[in-house]
Amino acid sequence: MTIRKELFKSSIALSCAILIIFSILLSSILYYSGISNAYAVIRQRNQAVNFFIEGYFTKIHNAVQFLATNNKIRNAPSLGSEDHQDILNLYESLEIADPDINYIYSGYKNGSLLINNYIPPEGYNPAARPWYQAAIESSPDISEGLPYKEIKTKEWLVSISKVLIDVENKISGVIAIDCSIDTVSKLLKEPGGKYKSSYSFAVKPDGEILIHHEDLFLTRGLSDLLNSPVKFDNKIGEFSYKLNNLEELAYYSRIDKIGWIIVTVIDKREIIKPIIRQIIISIVIIGLVAVLLAWFLSASLSKRFIIPLIELKRRVNTIIAGDSDRDSAYEYPNNEIGAIAADIEQLTENELYDKNIELQTINKKLEFLSTTDQLTKLSNRHKMNIELEKEWSRAVRYRNIFSLIMFDIDWFKKVNDTYGHQAGDSVLYEIAQLTEKTLRSTDIVGRWGGEEFLVLCPGINLIGSKALAIKLCSTIENYRFSVSAIVTISAGLCEFDEQKSIEDMIKEADEKLYEAKRQGRNTVVG
Repeated sequence: MTIRKELFKSSIALSCAILIIFSILLSSILYYSGISNAYAVIRQRNQAVNFFIEGYFTKIHNAVQFLATNNKIRNAPSLGSEDHQDILNLYESLEIADPDINYIYSGYKNGSLLINNYIPPEGYNPAARPWYQAAIESSPDISEGLPYKEIKTKEWLVSISKVLIDVENKISGVIAIDCSIDTVSKLLKEPGGKYKSSYSFAVKPDGEILIHHEDLFLTRGLSDLLNSPVKFDNKIGEFSYKLNNLEELAYYSRIDKIGWIIVTVIDKREIIKPIIRQIIISIVIIGLVAVLLAWFLSASLSKRFIIPLIELKRRVNTIIAGDSDRDSAYEYPNNEIGAIAADIEQLTENELYDKNIELQTINKKLEFLSTTDQLTKLSNRHKMNIELEKEWSRAVRYRNIFSLIMFDIDWFKKVNDTYGHQAGDSVLYEIAQLTEKTLRSTDIVGRWGGEEFLVLCPGINLIGSKALAIKLCSTIENYRFSVSAIVTISAGLCEFDEQKSIEDMIKEADEKLYEAKRQGRNTVVG
């Protein structure tokens, strides 16, 4: 048997072995890749839902937190009817400002209830209601949320509540906000990406289902529903379960700000079917490739190894025969050239990648420097102008509301003259930090110039921004600064109006700031 025939038989045997090995490996790769891709899809969907839910309910949490600090609301049982009407007017303003809010109400230990457009039945005791008890159990934190079906409209709502502390530092009652979860349920029901069976739902950390497109699942424990324990110990995670004899893959993530868990699931059958189909097609293709590979391998090896050996034999025979004419146009293959070329290409790609990463890092630093005040680390005037333009455009387009707070430090020149400019810089930095900690996470704070600061307050009117400004004045007045002196601020407010330009709003806030100065400083004019 010649070397060519032996080589062909060996090529056929090798191709069959490759077919078997590659079929097994490819099947495993396709299976785990399909599962991994499915998790990637539901993870991406879960993240999108997570961001939506966080934005949707964080504002509700912020509103509850804000109302819980209102002195009139906290001490309503000891106040008169005029103060009660002021509280109801505030509730009405917030309900109008945010269409996602259905009801705002406060119940008290003495059995009284403050709520607009609702007359409680005779003998109604708010302290015995589930929303009230949920706030008591969660005290001093905001409750995790309580889903219930509204008696009149049959609409599913979720109640977010928090205890109220009176002047004697005792629990006087509970403030609560109810909002609709129908819109959220519809979004969670929508499939994500290419998988039609995927959907999401929200649960508490203990597994109680808060939001689900199937009403019968609401308020039920997930572990009880699945007849197996489900724990959410980590911020994110994956698990699988069986429900109604269907195997589901699930991915969850925690919303830290409100404590909820978002779970996204997909029917495993929808993943397996295309994987099996792809495996069958791949095996057929690999079989055809194996046959072609056997032929190609035999021809290629013959050219690369058999012919050089034949040439080597001819040249050796020529030398042994003493033939002086041994010249030949044939050249032996030099396979190292391909390896060197690949190494050079890889080295070049690595260098270009490193340069690209370095350039991106520099661009990020330049962007930060161009929009940040270097002393206070707040947004600078340029950045604030950009944010003002965005918020003003959103307000005009969507009929939103927002307010501005402009404040500066009272007698700041005296601080510089007495303690030095370095101490003055410390005061500016400390006030910047206090302002970011005191105001809402959605508020945007910037250094407007010198000792003057500007706060953009999205989603609240003049009443809300005035409450924020008063709280900020009190915080700064009672803070112990590094200069060992009492520092106060004066503030002017302005509310969005379609008839006003951004320049008009800033001018109005500035004028009210100087009015606060004329009134004796350490005050707010709105």
